[in-house]
Amino acid sequence: MKVFKTVMGAGFAMGGLFAEAEESPKPNIVHIMVDDLGWQDVASHKIDGPPVYETPHLDRMTEEGRRFTQAYSPAPSCAPSRAAFLRGQHPVNTGVYHVSGGRIPRAWRKESERICPFYMYGLPVEEPVIAEVLKRGGYITAHVGKWHAGGKSSGYPFPLDQGFDFGFTEKEGQHKIYNDTDLWNPEESNRNQFFGAWASPGMEKRLSSFATDDPADSYQVNEAGRPFDKPLDVVLGFMEKHKDKPFFMNYCPYEVHGPVQTRDKKRFDHYVSKLGLEYPTDPMKTYYNLPGHSDPYYASMVDTVDYYIGQVIGYLEQTDDPRNPGHKLIDNTYVIVDSDNGGMHRFTDNSPLKGGKQRTWEGGVRIPFLVLGPGVKAGSTCDTPINLIDLYPTFMDMAGVAPDESLELDGCNILPLIHGTSDKALLPDGTEREALFWYFPWDAHMSSAIRKGEWKLVRHYVAANSQPNVQLFRLYDGDQVDDLSEAQDVGNQFPEVRNALQEELDRLVAEAGAPVPFENPTAGNADPAAVAAIPAVLELGSKEDRVWVNMEFGNGKAEIVDAQLIYTMNPPPFDSIRGHREEWLAAPAKISSGRVEAVMPPGATHAVFSMRDANGFLIHSEDVPDVGEAGHHEKDSGLLKNGFAYKPGLFALIQLGEQVEAKSPALISALAEANAQLATEPVQEKPMCDAIRSLRAAIRSQKGTDESAHPALNRFPTDPLF
Repeated sequence: MKVFKTVMGAGFAMGGLFAEAEESPKPNIVHIMVDDLGWQDVASHKIDGPPVYETPHLDRMTEEGRRFTQAYSPAPSCAPSRAAFLRGQHPVNTGVYHVSGGRIPRAWRKESERICPFYMYGLPVEEPVIAEVLKRGGYITAHVGKWHAGGKSSGYPFPLDQGFDFGFTEKEGQHKIYNDTDLWNPEESNRNQFFGAWASPGMEKRLSSFATDDPADSYQVNEAGRPFDKPLDVVLGFMEKHKDKPFFMNYCPYEVHGPVQTRDKKRFDHYVSKLGLEYPTDPMKTYYNLPGHSDPYYASMVDTVDYYIGQVIGYLEQTDDPRNPGHKLIDNTYVIVDSDNGGMHRFTDNSPLKGGKQRTWEGGVRIPFLVLGPGVKAGSTCDTPINLIDLYPTFMDMAGVAPDESLELDGCNILPLIHGTSDKALLPDGTEREALFWYFPWDAHMSSAIRKGEWKLVRHYVAANSQPNVQLFRLYDGDQVDDLSEAQDVGNQFPEVRNALQEELDRLVAEAGAPVPFENPTAGNADPAAVAAIPAVLELGSKEDRVWVNMEFGNGKAEIVDAQLIYTMNPPPFDSIRGHREEWLAAPAKISSGRVEAVMPPGATHAVFSMRDANGFLIHSEDVPDVGEAGHHEKDSGLLKNGFAYKPGLFALIQLGEQVEAKSPALISALAEANAQLATEPVQEKPMCDAIRSLRAAIRSQKGTDESAHPALNRFPTDPLF
């Protein structure tokens, strides 16, 4: 296995070489999405006071490339932003709102005013992500680093399932981590720590796990004193191996996300001294309560990820381009650096922006955004608001792939903005985009927001600190900064602006079909009359693959106006990692005169109806405790006493198997055992799970049949127990 040499003294010798870009072959695209990098974490971008973090490579990108001063993430947290970037759609359309999806919706606490609606954990495998489309243009594609866009934070579908040619990502489901032993072979070197230098030794070892020059050290420092990082090595190796063809590298460092620690003692010591701190003796000591950029561990992490970026660009600068004789790779490569969301406010300071990660304030969604590439003017800036969903159509244009309406993209092609030939972001229909919006119904800051021109409106679904539910801020007055800190609510001064923006925001969310948060009947401020009108559950029932709940109807009771069947197919008995990947999905339900019913998907093991009454209250077909009562880590299947467990889903699975025309002996045997378990009373969990597992496998083995391709059988193919 080749370990790629660190690039030393990398500069960006671009100069006038980009003048010939129009005659060059298709450009390479390197997208570097840093995890949690704040808008003020880049030294040359610092507004309030002198910088603490040292970012010479990002500073040089600012000098040699183009900076977008008003770039935004699609969401204030990682999973929805990453899914939105990969799919080119707003989170309201991807259906991924936060990192904790795929759960039965329930109140965070008994007194919570609102309850987050059900949402997906990640993108379904059927969704066309950017890698698939770039391959139409002849690109070889790779994802290295944090993924967080699959069914779980480390679950299917992985990059390889979503069309990437090469994938190197999260650990569970190990046969999906990578597919090229030239770049990573864990049998050949000790320097194969999967998460690289970011791998946490644990807070208690933060001061005793620095990298050394010992050859046996997995993070052995190089001649510059920098710890070895395996993901960076894989990135460099992929570009070296595939430099003879156009490539798309989606590089997602795990830094600067917590745990906040560093392997680089030299840089850590530097920041302790620079910040005027006493050298810590307690590794558990934190710096959360100090103002400004004050954490030497975090400073070292920003410093480290800047170094990684410098290594990538340095490689491109020093390597001959086989497709463009007489030029280096850098001459025909776009390099884009951004962040999945704003900086985490415990670890960094986003001032003058308000708030940070997990908030729809500017500090949670405004991000650094830098571009180098052919035709990009050195030292230029763009003040037009953009969003990471814009990169999908932009990369298509870079790759010479024609627009495709069937992709249903929400973003704008910002290549004219990158080249400075326009200051307008145009939607796919050719009209100018006037507004950006966010929908974040999670408990931390249950809100939506809209940015239009100089205005920003934030709608709170939960009143916080006696704040009004809707706040209007004037971020800019013409070209001048006015209230970038979102400190002054001017809604009463400009009621017509506030009302118009609120109406537009509500329309954008409603048009996407995104469900607004539920009312919580146990909240202290819940309307007693509305609570009294909540219809009670009268009966649960099932027959074959149909399940239903009968509710109170009439006599002053509120009607059920919306309902879903929330179900799972992989509770702990089906999961090789003890239920850590239990994921819940949604199926449609029919409402008729107090009765709600649905058809159980084949092989679903547990389900519950999640309903909304006319007053907006959440009702489940059986009691589900709030998170504070049961704990967030308790698997939802264990919270249900009934759950329509096993038999309706087994019946549906048997029906699917019976539809196979030419049945193999294995399928005939599996059907016989499944029918035996269907008739067994009471249910014996282990034999039932074995029967479902065997029948799934037998149907899948009938290759080429419609039944074998059924989505319910192929949702979790990486789990050997499924």
